[in-house]
Amino acid sequence: MRTYLCMQCSWLLLCPVICAAQSYDSVEKYLERAFSVGVVLSDSEVVSFGLHDFDPNELFNLHNDNIGSEDALELRQQLAVTSLPYTFRFDTFDPKLTQLVTTRFSIISSDNSVKVEKHPGRDSQQELILGGMLGYGLDYQYDPHWSFTPTLGVHFQYYHNEHQYLSEYSQQQIKPQLEGVLFNTDAYAVTFEPAISVKYKQELSWGIWRFSSAAHYFYGFGGGAANDGKVGNPEGWYLSNGIELLRPLSNWSDSVQSLYATLRRVDIGGDPSHPIGANYYYETSFGWLITPPISLPWIENLGLGISINYGSAIKGGSVVLFFNQG
Repeated sequence: MRTYLCMQCSWLLLCPVICAAQSYDSVEKYLERAFSVGVVLSDSEVVSFGLHDFDPNELFNLHNDNIGSEDALELRQQLAVTSLPYTFRFDTFDPKLTQLVTTRFSIISSDNSVKVEKHPGRDSQQELILGGMLGYGLDYQYDPHWSFTPTLGVHFQYYHNEHQYLSEYSQQQIKPQLEGVLFNTDAYAVTFEPAISVKYKQELSWGIWRFSSAAHYFYGFGGGAANDGKVGNPEGWYLSNGIELLRPLSNWSDSVQSLYATLRRVDIGGDPSHPIGANYYYETSFGWLITPPISLPWIENLGLGISINYGSAIKGGSVVLFFNQG
């Protein structure tokens, strides 16, 4: 039997799903993409989500479909992404070499509708990916300007799906095929991610500018109740190249205020390129930063700004909170 579903306002596309006896190749690919895009979306260095989403075409009176659209704005509003990264630094015997232990906790949720092709009914679906990452790296400060950082991270992800069959057709035809296979089920993945980054920093009279380039590859193993345990192997890569500008403005009550801006290009391949909707995209952010008036070991600075994504399925703008930037 062949069942056609079309996920609308969703960050994953499932059209069509080919139903086999007990396991489904398309469901396996769907789950691989879900875990893979979860790795990418949890990395705040390559994609940003914020407090409020908007279409830059309306704000700046533009007419560029690559920078935003009504569909993309609806998609961003369907997504909720929270990522909390922190890096611990430890000295070594070599003053140029620093050990890095990186942690990251993330929650990615999607609340969308599912249109059954050639039928008027729509189903409701919620998806959730909980993630935790632990990484180890070595930061080598070659000279005052250049640094190199190889790292190895391990992602632990949990996927949960809740699907409501709201039409008679989906209850009779889709539920017997996909209940417990893709819908109303759980899965997990453990994914390994080696990466290397190169950074250049230059201090000038007006402030600081930095260039960074980072290459990531990841490959994982999955399991769980979904699809009879056949979750596949999430695999992909992404390359981020960007430039940052930091201009201090003034000192006020023992805190430093600065203007911050960044522009990056992200190339992406493998499983996450399909839900991201592009092989590459651009993202720029700009805003205002302030350091706390008292010394806090966990907080270097906080700020508020705007981030704009260009060329992907999640194109558009967001009002963002900055945390330990620059």
